[in-house]
Amino acid sequence: MKRLHAYILVFLLSCQPLIAGGETFLSRFHPGIEWGFSPSLASYHHFNYLDESIGFRIDDEGWTYPDCMNAFFLASISFDLGRKTGLSLLSGYHGVDKDRRMVPLLLRTDIYPKGKDRDGFILFSDLGVSLRSKQISSNQFQLGSGYSIVLTPHSSLVFRLGARIVYDTPDVWDPIEEEYISARNIKRNDAWYYALNIGVGLYF
Repeated sequence: MKRLHAYILVFLLSCQPLIAGGETFLSRFHPGIEWGFSPSLASYHHFNYLDESIGFRIDDEGWTYPDCMNAFFLASISFDLGRKTGLSLLSGYHGVDKDRRMVPLLLRTDIYPKGKDRDGFILFSDLGVSLRSKQISSNQFQLGSGYSIVLTPHSSLVFRLGARIVYDTPDVWDPIEEEYISARNIKRNDAWYYALNIGVGLYF
């Protein structure tokens, strides 16, 4: 995690301090906020663990199609790589599945085919991790599109629609003993979550 932060800092500091038109280096940074909802599409799990109550190893895998709606709220800091591209660092709150919440740390690339100073469609991708109990617990990826509306020369409103995949290693619940399986008895606890992200962002 510290290495990722260091790479981003070195990259930004290596950029030219001034760009055409007299715009300063600091003016290329933009704070923002995003919020929206995330309907779950499907999830897949594969658990392999020793159930001490019955003395057997259990192998459980399968698909589920949860009928749940999650929410998300993110704060971001963006950097203009050029008139048509941007790089952002985001974090906040994100619901992933029923009764499952995470704190994502994401690196985003935005592409504005018409330029950030004009209304138009955009493309974006996110790549990052999610934090739980001060530990990295999952990886996630998102690819999507949206529409940007320029409000003022220094602010914009962006509507986004993305397809998101989250890989996680969740705790394993024992339905017989009605308690979580001890970590020492878990051989495998993979889970994949698939969802849509529908949201809006305000950037300054």
